[in-house]
Amino acid sequence: MGTVAPETTFAAAARKLAMGRLTSHPDRYAELFRVARTYGLHQVAAHLTSFQEEDEDGAPLALDPNDDRPKRLAAALEELGPCFIKLGQLLSTRPDLLPPAYIDALARLQDTITPVPGERVVQIVERELGGPVTEFFQSFDCQPFATASMAQVHRAVLLDGRDVVVKVQRPGVRRRIQADIAVLGEMAALATKYTPFGGRYDLPQMVRELENSLNQELDFRLEADNTQLISRHLADFPRLETPTVYPALMSRRVLTLGFVKGRHLADLSREELGQLDAPAIAKDLLSAYLKQIIIDGIFHCDPHPGNIFITESGTLALLDFGMVGRFDAGQKDNIIVLLLAFSERQGERVADTYLELITIPDGFNRRAFTQDVSALVSRYHDLSGSRMSLGAALLDLTRLASAHRIPIPSAMTLLGKAMLNLDGTIATLSPELDPVQLVREYMLEVMQRRVMAQVSPGRISAWVLDMKHLVEHAPQRTDTILEKLANDELTMRLQIDRVEEAIHGLNRAANRLSLGMIAGSLIIAGGYVLGSRMKSESPRSK
Repeated sequence: MGTVAPETTFAAAARKLAMGRLTSHPDRYAELFRVARTYGLHQVAAHLTSFQEEDEDGAPLALDPNDDRPKRLAAALEELGPCFIKLGQLLSTRPDLLPPAYIDALARLQDTITPVPGERVVQIVERELGGPVTEFFQSFDCQPFATASMAQVHRAVLLDGRDVVVKVQRPGVRRRIQADIAVLGEMAALATKYTPFGGRYDLPQMVRELENSLNQELDFRLEADNTQLISRHLADFPRLETPTVYPALMSRRVLTLGFVKGRHLADLSREELGQLDAPAIAKDLLSAYLKQIIIDGIFHCDPHPGNIFITESGTLALLDFGMVGRFDAGQKDNIIVLLLAFSERQGERVADTYLELITIPDGFNRRAFTQDVSALVSRYHDLSGSRMSLGAALLDLTRLASAHRIPIPSAMTLLGKAMLNLDGTIATLSPELDPVQLVREYMLEVMQRRVMAQVSPGRISAWVLDMKHLVEHAPQRTDTILEKLANDELTMRLQIDRVEEAIHGLNRAANRLSLGMIAGSLIIAGGYVLGSRMKSESPRSK
């Protein structure tokens, strides 16, 4: 009988964790394994492994679009709660990791959960706001208006009669999320150590991104700040609005917002849209997002149909600012160039700009990446024309980067997902709108503003003084240079950074070259001597 190899696999290590030897959350691992068995997640894992394989042409193997495994994965994540639901939403922005069927299933994740009893919700509100509910609200509906795994929303009326919604964080959700983050961190470390998939992708970094996202959403004060900030940024677009924030009725776990009266965009018929100025709304919406991305540096991450309302007054309202994307000043400039290069079919410029956003690893084939990006940009223009989907193009760019084993900035995936949702919304509002042309026009306007911002009276005065100084001293300095040149007195000084290191390197190279020449000379000379000796010792021909 053969011997059994010692357990050194990922499954064996996970089993040890479940037994409590390496983790303080054995009960949660038991729950994870139960859900995995219920939904057959081992089959899902096998399916996703095949997605990483390639055919003879180097393309991912095609998957059966009718397979129910993507829905099973989404259902399993929903049952596991808020941390895993958020993980699924994060994975839905990574087409480099998952095939389209999984992306679609995870993008539709719903927070379906039994609501917290109304009496318990009232207790949380009173504790957080520091007084009885009747001190702040004329009425408070104990039946939730909407329910999710992290929070639930209740209708209420302020003392002055204004309609509001009150978002209340579910009890115990913070503690559960912290435990799940620890579990996911342990699993990511194991997968990185024991599986090829884990070694290829930076799974611990994904867990850190998830933790950062959830920490933002757990503090409703940050959501309030985001809502107010983006509301100010949208002030120039009268057809767009955001909910009113009531800071006096807010805490880390409670958030009071103005109630938006309207309907989901997806629920409106074509006839109802025809009664609105839908093309103008669509143009404002895309222009507002371009402004958020390339001027303000902060953008609403999730403009999906569930977060977009058409109000009774005919404006478009954006909801849910718990998660936003951010770009620093350098990233904003690169995004401007990237979007403009996409719109102008400049594939090489797209590749160069993307590489400026990341740290390029050793051994990277820049030429092959540039060729693939150029082909991608050309394909989108050839197939899409004026209706090119910038969101799909950006996500395909991240998939291409993953294929070339280079990093993917998290803000880039958030931007791609936001733009992809935006593409669908704009197509619903105004199918005839040319997004590419609007990008060109808006970029030109932005560049003109930047140039004009530099042309201030103070800058002009400084420029005039500099020119005056140059003109006054140019003849004298030119005469001095010509005189030295005529008298053979003109000298030049060359400064080389780290010159000692350079000289040391040159000396080593020269020494190696000299030794190589000496060794070669000795070999050649030895060959001549040996040949002459053999010739002299050979018998003379008769």
